[in-house]
Amino acid sequence: MNEEIAFWILAAIAVLGALVAVRKRNLIHGVFALLVFFAGLSGLFLLLLAEFIAAVQVLVYIGAVGVLLLFAIMLTERVAGDDGQRMTSRRWFWGLVMAVAVFVVLLLPAIQQLPSPEAAQTIKPSVEALGKKLMDPYVVTLEVLALLLTAALIGAVTAAQGVRMPKEKDSPE
Repeated sequence: MNEEIAFWILAAIAVLGALVAVRKRNLIHGVFALLVFFAGLSGLFLLLLAEFIAAVQVLVYIGAVGVLLLFAIMLTERVAGDDGQRMTSRRWFWGLVMAVAVFVVLLLPAIQQLPSPEAAQTIKPSVEALGKKLMDPYVVTLEVLALLLTAALIGAVTAAQGVRMPKEKDSPE
């Protein structure tokens, strides 16, 4: 019963965080709401006993992606939206119908391919095996990618600062 209550609380946090992230006009507030959504999703992964995926969710999405989005917003000039010119769609109903249709179409193959309980018990996944599968062939690639992302961040900061004009010296004429 406690797991069910925790599921509903975390699901409500995740859904509310996603809705606030979409509806906020202020980009900073939207990013923080997105981070709340990611935290709720991480809690749901913990309820599924997927500790590794929950930790990756916290490290990658809340840590890296959240900070990257905040840097990108801070480097741009437009942070707050103009609430005076609020754009809303009058055809929200058809958008909702299409979203439900896409959800059903994507969910049907997953429902049809559910494994039997006997097949699910024979698989013994471990974090160590997953780590070796992910890291062994790709260690050098991940290190090069980290260097490229660092160089791109430095380039973005440099480009955002703009060109600095040297101070003109007063010439005695």
